[in-house]
Amino acid sequence: MASVSRHVECYDRGDRLRQLSQKQYSSGAVQSSIKTLYNTLWEAAIYCSQDGNKRFIPFDVLQLARDRRLVQETLQQKKLGFPKADIPRVLDAICSSQNPESRSSFFRVFSVLVLCKNTGYITKFVDEGIDDSYLPLPFIRRNGDGITIVRHKHEINRPSVPENVLRDIFKDSDDWDHGNLSNFNTRQWWTIAPFFGHEDNTIPHYVLESGDVLPFTEKKREMPPKIGDVQEGEDPLDDETLLKEGGFGEVSIVKIHPSHYDFGKQPYTDGSHGFALKRLKSPNTNDFNLEVGALSKYNQGIDKHLIPLLATIEKEDETSKYYLLFPEANGDLHFFWKNHFNKPTDESLLRWMAEQCLGITRALSMLHQDQDTHKNDDYPIYGRHGDIKAANILWFAEAGATGPSGWQLVLSDFGLMRFHRLMSRSIQTARNLQKTITYQAPEFDIAKISRKSDIWALGCTFLEFITCYIFGYDAVNKDLPSRRGEYDERLKFDADKFYRTIDGNKKAELKPVVRDWISGLHSDPKCSQYIHEFLNYIENSMLCIERDKRPTASEVAQSLESLLNKCQSASYLSSKSSSSKR
Repeated sequence: MASVSRHVECYDRGDRLRQLSQKQYSSGAVQSSIKTLYNTLWEAAIYCSQDGNKRFIPFDVLQLARDRRLVQETLQQKKLGFPKADIPRVLDAICSSQNPESRSSFFRVFSVLVLCKNTGYITKFVDEGIDDSYLPLPFIRRNGDGITIVRHKHEINRPSVPENVLRDIFKDSDDWDHGNLSNFNTRQWWTIAPFFGHEDNTIPHYVLESGDVLPFTEKKREMPPKIGDVQEGEDPLDDETLLKEGGFGEVSIVKIHPSHYDFGKQPYTDGSHGFALKRLKSPNTNDFNLEVGALSKYNQGIDKHLIPLLATIEKEDETSKYYLLFPEANGDLHFFWKNHFNKPTDESLLRWMAEQCLGITRALSMLHQDQDTHKNDDYPIYGRHGDIKAANILWFAEAGATGPSGWQLVLSDFGLMRFHRLMSRSIQTARNLQKTITYQAPEFDIAKISRKSDIWALGCTFLEFITCYIFGYDAVNKDLPSRRGEYDERLKFDADKFYRTIDGNKKAELKPVVRDWISGLHSDPKCSQYIHEFLNYIENSMLCIERDKRPTASEVAQSLESLLNKCQSASYLSSKSSSSKR
């Protein structure tokens, strides 16, 4: 059984994980020697690519605020009039050890005060013990002769400054007028941008305030929701909205500042600091927990052909509440087919395809494995992927990899995956599920749905894989879909499903054009003995109309492993056999 990663709430913006990180930062103190600390911090502030109105100071620069020489120069400025007698103890407090367990740190507080040009107030913060762990302070606004204090939503989960202490610190209306209080309220967020890290078998859940600034330096592109041909929130068979079934969202590719993350050694990364950020459209906590529950249960990693969930974020803003962070892939399977597998002549890619198809199947078997001990597919506890297709299989490539030895395919997007119990509904019907029409199994029209529906979709995807190898990408993207297209009476539009219903929608059959297509693949000179046998297995087993006769994921894996073992023979991959289907 797969080990479950714990989903752990993180209220300190990753400070503890930063302490555990082995990442080294260049202080830049020498280069900054001719600048004041104020100018150094101000010029380093970066606008967040996720929200162009907010800025953050990268940690590798922010830590200059505890550089002893630079801090001492700041405190000794004549215009500041800082008491010389106080400098040693304040200097020690600001430039303390980086280990939070040994001493409190004040360099972030000091940075905010420097940026507000009220540096001298650091003495009050040190004397009151208001260190960096208290940031962000509540929203403070001047109200006549007094001030108004508004607490943050999650302040209860960290140290909180008593109101009388805050009123005493900010009571001087000359030093803290409306403008300077506004600056403090804003610029404190610049200094506390989260650090994304990890511990073994855990997925950190960053619980942030709406004012927090994510350390994203670039938003490279936005990808459309991968939920199939039906628009989100619309079911052609039902008026129920999609969000009732789960937390779907949009994926964008972002770059995280290198001093704000450390996920250890991650395979198949190119060093570009890119990550996939999925924004869930549903603000519902149950939807979020369903999605994370599936991902954390099978958080095995790229080497196991499953997409790893690196972290989750809870941050209420104008567009969303929940975010999921994943490694950035080089593209999906369609992108790979078009650019690296378009009717290839290198037969070594065929063995790689065999390995990857087996790996993806094993990953699916892992998702299905809750029921390995139960032969009845209707057992009340079961998991399924629910949306297997080329767009949800990602291609990862190691930096500099030009061939298959550095490539890996990964099963992703468990957005439709659910773990159902008999007390709610043991078997769901098609009318209550959002599903990609193209790859949907016959039981969506004529029977009840189970995990065997994933096998059908996987068979369709494998057929496309072989098609791309023999005929090229245009055949996958244009020719085969156009041949499958025919009017669907129930859907009331042309559908390119691999099956069609007959006898008044009571039965189904594999579309004759699909069988003809498979025959055409068998007849091609490029079709080796391996492909012949793989096509036979796809057509006769994985695309079996009768759900109960379709193999389980583990059985498919066993069959593909047997085919892969035969690939040790070069002739099995390359020789043109006269044998064909059946």
